[in-house]
Amino acid sequence: MRITGTLQVEVWRQADGESEGGFETHTVTGVSPETTVLELLDLLNEQMPEGMEPISYDDGCREGICGKCGVTVDGVAHGPQLNRASCQQQVAAFTDGERVRIEPLRAAAFPVKKDLSVDKKAALRTVVKAAGGPVGMKALTEAGCISCGACVAACPNGSGQLFVGSLLTELPPLAKDDDDRRTRSGKVLDAAEESFGPCSTLGDCTEVCPAGLPLENLSAVAREHLRRRRGSADG
Repeated sequence: MRITGTLQVEVWRQADGESEGGFETHTVTGVSPETTVLELLDLLNEQMPEGMEPISYDDGCREGICGKCGVTVDGVAHGPQLNRASCQQQVAAFTDGERVRIEPLRAAAFPVKKDLSVDKKAALRTVVKAAGGPVGMKALTEAGCISCGACVAACPNGSGQLFVGSLLTELPPLAKDDDDRRTRSGKVLDAAEESFGPCSTLGDCTEVCPAGLPLENLSAVAREHLRRRRGSADG
């Protein structure tokens, strides 16, 4: 890659989930416009002063499809480029010598494990299991969701409405009958309410979603809530 400059990187360091964390500032050289956020972290670790522990972060396929990676860049989940995973975010938006802040995906449902690495699986899997495990995973696959959790981090309330709504959008064809649908969706709604905050209705979630899931998926949550209430009234 063509070397064009340096970046001042403020990166979050935290020894473990029980420790307090804080930012460290490092000068990273050898940065090009094509350098991605994860490649920037690779460079930082390569240039880390001797004796300092490398930064931990969640890595994956680096093709924007596995959902494993994810950091917050200058306050935006994944980074400033809309609808791109962190591994696909290029630093072309930053000028030579500019300062960039990288921290974990921030959400009450995603506790920090170490540095930039967070536990997203516990909360997301709780919702998927509530739908019936394989059925929930198939619904997410049909919806195109990669379970990256950026929608939760982008919401000021820590809502998983886009994730949950996308699952519920594709759940009906997978249910055996209407009663099965109502049971599965009811368990999903309960799990989501326990794991995530309420929807802010701002739509920030759709701007950071690498899969480009549509805003209308949010309505599936309200729809299933209504079906649940009607079912209870009929019973």
